[in-house]
This record gives sequence, structure tokens and C-alpha cells, in this order.
Amino acid sequence: MNTPAPKLAARYLASLAGIILVCLSLAFAFNALVDPLWYFSGNQLKPVNFAFNERLSKPNLIAGHESEYDCVIFGDSRVTLLPEYRIKGHHCFNFAFSAGEINEFLAYAKWLKTRGLDPRLVIVGVSAGNFRQRPPSNNIPDFIRENSNPSPAIIKYLSTDILAMSWRTLFGTSPIDRYYDADFHCRVAVTSTYDPRKLIRDAHSGPFDNRAPLDQYRALRAVFPNAEFVGYTPPISAYAILDYEKIGWLSSYTKALVDAASVFDIYWDASIPSSITIDPANTYDGTHYSSTVNAKIADRLLDNPGPIAIDLKHVTADEALATYRTRLTKYHDTMQAHLN
Repeated sequence: MNTPAPKLAARYLASLAGIILVCLSLAFAFNALVDPLWYFSGNQLKPVNFAFNERLSKPNLIAGHESEYDCVIFGDSRVTLLPEYRIKGHHCFNFAFSAGEINEFLAYAKWLKTRGLDPRLVIVGVSAGNFRQRPPSNNIPDFIRENSNPSPAIIKYLSTDILAMSWRTLFGTSPIDRYYDADFHCRVAVTSTYDPRKLIRDAHSGPFDNRAPLDQYRALRAVFPNAEFVGYTPPISAYAILDYEKIGWLSSYTKALVDAASVFDIYWDASIPSSITIDPANTYDGTHYSSTVNAKIADRLLDNPGPIAIDLKHVTADEALATYRTRLTKYHDTMQAHLN
């Protein structure tokens, strides 16, 4: 006897639904194991976590654990490499992300505060690029602006796009020149050495004359008024500083940093020419420095980093500029050897 058409259709739909449910379950399980957006404990299949979108992944990582931290770090991709676990006397969360800007740090700080983060220490890696005349970035996720929760993993991890991220994490290469280890500590993903003959002027090249960001740094401080507010400039190649001097930007660069320092309780400038920044072996691109260099900065950031940084809280802009020029003279011969 033939099965009625309605029953056949019902069986077909039930089978199709079952297949879809199994596929979705497998996709979610696979994505959850690799965890490319850091909702859980990171990649359980390899000790590597790629940074597909740190602006989304880091909120997922800290969500529900805000009260565990008494310190938060903001900054751009250079600051992601600062080993937060080496900041003495504190349990820090490194909230830095690629191309991070001060307007973004302010938005994320407000989001963190509404979720209960009450740090004793706030560390900000200050990029002089924030003081160039350029429009602010517009990369702040809606849930950050709205002070709401991140999208749940059950929604994100049913996506084929996320499935592609998981596959790449296991069998491909990092989408950026950094990755995070099993403990979510940022590591350099490339092995190349910087060629100082290649200039590192960015697409927004120009002097550092915009002071509007100072109000945003003050607003960031006001979000956590009881925290010690520590700023630092991450190292950049001394050859970039030499380039700034040659084209007439160095004065505006040092003045921007001295002006920024006035907002902080402590401010160290590690971008001044030093034995660290004249050695191309310490960096792969002139702006992102090795784990060894960043460990030295982190170990003494609250104290005194020594000759690899200068205190900008107690100098004038003219004194800072003079110190930069003295350092360029001091290292002239070594730098010329690398440039020839």
C-alpha cells in the first residue's frame, strides 16, 4: 500500500530537520572546541588562539570575570605584546587591540565599568598617531556602545564564517602578525627582522598637532577616578625617529607626548632612541617589539624602566626634544652602519 503524500512529506521534513540539527550541532561543537572568538577557554585542540577580531574576542574573554582583575591595559597592537602578567602587584587584563584609538578605549572602559570592573591601576599605551589630524575610527561594536552583553556563543558558533575561522586556526596561518598562546598571552607570529632602510610612515603621515585627544584621555581617566593612571609610549624604531627629525616632525612628536604625559600619574616614553630601538633584531617591522623587550618594559613600568625610557612627567617639551636629539647623536654611527 502506498504511503500517503502528506506522510511522505512529513517524514522528509523530519529527516531534513534531523540532518540540519546534526550539522548545526557538529558545527557548534567544532567551533566551541577551537573557540576562535574566545567565549570559553580558547582552542582545546592546539595551544594557539588567532586574533580574528580582538574588539569582539577580548570582551568575550573577560565577560563574567571582570571582578577578578584590579588592572586593565589599553592600547594598540604594540601594546597587545606587553605581558600583563609581569605587572608587579596586580592582576591585569590586557584589553589592547589592533589599531586601537583613544575614542575606542573610552567606550570599552565605560562598558567595563558598567559590568563591575573597578581597577586600582589603568595602563594606557599612548600612540603619537592619535595626535595627528585624522578622523577617529568607527570600529566600536554596537553592544559596547549600548553597554549590553556580547552576542551569545550559541548564535555566533552556528555560523559558517566562524567555522572557516576555526578551520584556519587549526590548519592555516595567523590572519595578523601576532597570535595568542594557550593562556591568551600575545606572541609574535613572524620571524623576519626589520630593515631600517624601509621607512614606516603610515597612510596618515604628518605632524602631531591635534590636541583634541587630550580631552578623551582625561575622560578615560575619569571613568576610573580611583585608579592610578599610568601611561607609556611603546618603543618604535630609532630610524623612524631619525626620519621624523629629517622631515621636521620630531618637535611636534615630542611635544605631543609631553602634553599627553600631563594627564597621567606616571608616564614613561620608550620610543626615545636607545640600545633597544637602534637594534633591528629587536623588532620585525620597526613598531612591534619582541617579547624580551616588552618584558623589560612591563617589569619596571611602575618603577623605572631605566635607559630604555625617559620620564616625561618632569621635563618640558624643549627638554624632551633636546634629549631625543642627543640620543640621535649618540647612536649616529651605529645607525648609519645599519642604513648603509
